[in-house]
Formats: sequence, C-alpha cells, structure tokens
Amino acid sequence: MVIDEDVLLKNGAEISEYKAGQIIFYEGSMPKYYFQIRSGLVKLNTYRDDGSEFIHSLPSAGHCFSETFLHYEVPYCINAECLNDSLIIKQGKSDFMAMLDRNKNLMQNLLRHNAERMFYRHKMLTTMSINAPSHRIYKVLEFLKTHHKITEPFKFVVPFSRQQIANLTGLRVETVIRTVKKLEQQNLVKICEGRICL
Repeated sequence: MVIDEDVLLKNGAEISEYKAGQIIFYEGSMPKYYFQIRSGLVKLNTYRDDGSEFIHSLPSAGHCFSETFLHYEVPYCINAECLNDSLIIKQGKSDFMAMLDRNKNLMQNLLRHNAERMFYRHKMLTTMSINAPSHRIYKVLEFLKTHHKITEPFKFVVPFSRQQIANLTGLRVETVIRTVKKLEQQNLVKICEGRICL
C-alpha cells in the first residue's frame, strides 16, 4: 500500500465503488483526484487510430495510479477502467497536495513507488523493442514473474488473458495464442487449466 488508508480517509478521501468495465477517467479529462486501489484491478490504456488497444499497466490492490498528473497541469493521456468490481479510494487534489505538504514521509513513499513504476516501465519499453514475438512475450511474462517475486519454476500463474497479453505487448491475439503454444512445446511455460504458468 502506497499511503495508509486511514491517513487518506482522515484527510478527506472517500471510498468509491466501481463495477467491472466502468471508466474511472477518460483520456483528455483533467486530473482531479488521487486514486488508490483498495480492491480490484484497473487497466490504464490508450486506443490507437485503428481502434486497437494498448495497455500501459494494470495496477492492483494497494497501488495508486495516475497521481503524477496531479503535479502537472495537463489532461490525462490515458484512460482508466476497472477490469473487475473494485473499491477505489479517491482524494481530491487540493486535500492530497495539502496532506503531502504536511507530511514529508508520505512524499517519500510516493517517490519510492514512482521510482519502482519507472523501473517497470523502462524494462517494459526495452522488451517492447524486441521484434521476435516469442522472445517479447516470454520476456514480458518473465518480468511479471520477477515483479511478483516468484522464483520457482511454473509457480507464477499469469493473471492476464491472451487478449490482455496481446494488448500489453502490442501484438495480435492470434500471435499470442500461437506463440504461447510454441513456448509450451519448448517447456518454457505450462498451461494449467487454461492459464499460463511460468
């Protein structure tokens, strides 16, 4: 958890309920809130000109998202959508900024979280530059496994569908399906009840 929930709630935050598929904010809207996920999964995405989706990240319980926009007076360049029923703690921008001004430790926590996220994004961007689909997909899955601190073989159950992996890697879903089958034949992944295990 980035910021203790009690601290947020004592400083004007509220808990909002979102249904699966509900939009939290749209690209082009102005940032007004700090968001922290109490439960659920959110996707931060954009749509290309051809209508295809690119997923930038999938923050889950305990993570905050898009708070950096509060420090920069520009509209969101991404959308935020709940992938399942979620509880999101929302704190208004002015309350959030005042709270950070009063407590430097909170700012340090936020900076650490942002540093971790920037590391993740740079690793993902490097992976996205790989041309071979099998290598790109395997590297993304491997990085996700490392991020979740799982080291044992085939103990990491990938929490994403083939379509979501395609959206994360910038590939077509058909390419992901074919590639995952090849990775299974090479004994790099296993399919356990329809889920990819690494």
